Amino acid sequence: MEADPAGGVLAGRMEVPAHCLGGLERVAFPTDRIGATDSFMSAAHVIGNLRLVLGPADPFRAFACHQPRMPWAPALRDLPGSVVIDVGTVRAGSPVWPVLAHADVVLIVSSPEVSSAVAASEWVQAAGRVSPADPGLLDASARIVFVDSPVGIAFSRATLQADLQTQCAAWLPWEPATIDLVHRGASANDRRLRRSSLMGAVNQMVLQWTAADAVPS
Repeated sequence: MEADPAGGVLAGRMEVPAHCLGGLERVAFPTDRIGATDSFMSAAHVIGNLRLVLGPADPFRAFACHQPRMPWAPALRDLPGSVVIDVGTVRAGSPVWPVLAHADVVLIVSSPEVSSAVAASEWVQAAGRVSPADPGLLDASARIVFVDSPVGIAFSRATLQADLQTQCAAWLPWEPATIDLVHRGASANDRRLRRSSLMGAVNQMVLQWTAADAVPS
């Protein structure tokens, strides 16, 4: 689910039917009498094994989804399976805090580049607060997922895992070809994805959560 108040981007990367564009806006501002859970399901675009609820590309309309006619954040707990939500960059005054309040795990995606890694670690230590007015993360545990993207001066994997310990949720390899396959609709059973180091690392990360009885939302 795309809930980035700065606007969604998946519609521009995937072949999405016109009636599925900006699905979150239809959930937030329904035209029919329908519950939020059913609204999520009807607004979803099915690709592979996933149901995607896309955010509006326009940032003003995407921001408005967080001031909805129908409060949809509480319904996230009623959706079947695991729910993954893209909330974008959490800045001071961001409207996404009510969404984060329903999360079991908050994942911060960072490169191992020195400044990015340090900023991500400090954000986690501050429980997500970037200003005194921010409510911060209450019950959710925040962790960092490092993507081994090409960068300048970077920490090594061993250094980050040793220094951050439980803050470090996973180290994911850089595989643009795998991401392209997912964007083009490849399912989890696709042989190319099963051979992917990226998908293997993601599966291992999920297994660790399952073992700890912490299913990510």
